[in-house]
Amino acid sequence: MSIAGRLAGIAFLLCGTAIFGGWQTSLPPDLQKQEMKQQEGLENAWDVRAILDHLSKDDQQLASILAALKPQQWADQKGAPTPYILQWQQTQQQTRDVAVVEHALMQQTDNLSLGLDLYFRLEALDITARSLSEGASKYADRPTAEHLKARLAQNFTDRERLRDYLKDLATSTQQNFKIADAEAQRCRGMISKEPPKTVRK
Repeated sequence: MSIAGRLAGIAFLLCGTAIFGGWQTSLPPDLQKQEMKQQEGLENAWDVRAILDHLSKDDQQLASILAALKPQQWADQKGAPTPYILQWQQTQQQTRDVAVVEHALMQQTDNLSLGLDLYFRLEALDITARSLSEGASKYADRPTAEHLKARLAQNFTDRERLRDYLKDLATSTQQNFKIADAEAQRCRGMISKEPPKTVRK
């Protein structure tokens, strides 16, 4: 169950305690149906970790290819623009940052903010790497340039899988917060209708 779903469950438990003096163990049937509907189609933690593991391995290969580029040599020997040097340095930091966030998301696969952080870091890395790929096509050897281009294409596919998961997770999270809010409202309504308890003197 998602975080927001657990919040809805907690709200119901507290509601049950306040009204009946005992713990309830589940959401009402109508809220259960909404929760289950939102979870349908959402990747489970095992599947998400498999996606992230595949993505991580591909990113490591990309990092290895990028690290082997020699933009300083391009500039010194072939007159390549010096901004390629700065871009190459940026990719070194970007690949390290991506690896850190990937590891964190593997531990918390339902953390939407971490997922979005990773996705946007991957997008930024892709932009920088594609610029370097253009430079490699002009100033590096052909096998290296083609290898980098192919790796970027593969990483795009992996990134799309992550994006699809994040879209489903965002939808589920939004709906579950609505469920939690609706349950809290329902509980407040039930409590307000309860007659005050008399205190024995």
